Amino acid sequence: MKENKWLLLVLIWFGTVTFGAGLDASCVNPDGLPGRCISIRNCGPLMKIYKKSIITPLESKFIENSRCGMSAEKGALVCCAAILPQPPNCGAEMGDRIYGGQKTGLDDFPWLALINYRYENDNTEFLCGASLINSRYVVTAAHCLADHAHKKPFSVRLGEWDIDQVIDCDVDDGKTCANAPLDVGIEKIITHEGYDPHDDSSHNDIALIRLSRDVQMSAYISPVCLPVKESQRTRNIVGKKAYVVGWGRTESGANSNVKLKVQLEVKDLRSCSNVYELEGIFLRDTQLCVGGMRGQDSCTGDSGSPLTKLDKANHYLYGIVSFGSSKCGVKGFPGIYTAVSKYVDWIESNLE
Repeated sequence: MKENKWLLLVLIWFGTVTFGAGLDASCVNPDGLPGRCISIRNCGPLMKIYKKSIITPLESKFIENSRCGMSAEKGALVCCAAILPQPPNCGAEMGDRIYGGQKTGLDDFPWLALINYRYENDNTEFLCGASLINSRYVVTAAHCLADHAHKKPFSVRLGEWDIDQVIDCDVDDGKTCANAPLDVGIEKIITHEGYDPHDDSSHNDIALIRLSRDVQMSAYISPVCLPVKESQRTRNIVGKKAYVVGWGRTESGANSNVKLKVQLEVKDLRSCSNVYELEGIFLRDTQLCVGGMRGQDSCTGDSGSPLTKLDKANHYLYGIVSFGSSKCGVKGFPGIYTAVSKYVDWIESNLE
């Protein structure tokens, strides 16, 4: 009998027993690595084993020894090794020092990245933003990575503040300077399988970039937190304020050379669906409606950039800039973002 059938019997067996830790509890997996007690369906590494046509006895034993509890809603729980950083190792809050936005400090939003593109004539240009989520991956909008005959993404820049400067220094004291930005090659691009570049509604507008090497963290390069816990995934953030950061077009009509931030309110999706339906765009609950205030918005060049919400002392990635009105900062036309909380399982299952 194939081992995957045996595994099914194991899962059914411990699905009828009540024991162990609760959902999202801290745990240690059979390899001694720290993790979270979650549904096996949400554990990318174990699901990769489970989906194999033939599972070895050693792999079956590993899954069996990974079980850590039961949940009335999720059923069997397993200890899934953490592949995404958790506080305090992500989303560090910044001090009090885009469109309608303000300049950030040198070490503010250190997860923000830039995607560099090369044209057929070998010219290069930064055209999209992204967010560092661990030492090897950034997440961005799928439309930023769609095939273009005349340009292709070839690297990711981290630790940038002023694109026009080789070394960034604090404009107030002129003495505090950041490390030189880091340019890292692209090893692999993983676009959500449900994304269609011809879909005007931009459903599933999310993608991962696996960097060509691990990056070393610093005050200017560190990952953002993701809403991995069940309570965070299901949290209603409508009416809450969140930050959008990027180098997109500003009031002057040109891209900013420095990293900008703006704080926007998350709107009820239904309240802005009517506006977009007039343009033949139909929104889903996998998208967020943000902003809609005159003079404050994400804009062209901010695509793929993060929408983060501060929770205690850490920023969590709740949105990715997807699309909006062709005229940025127009009252009544909120921007549309990919709702990251709906894609945490997809992200985790695609990390190696």
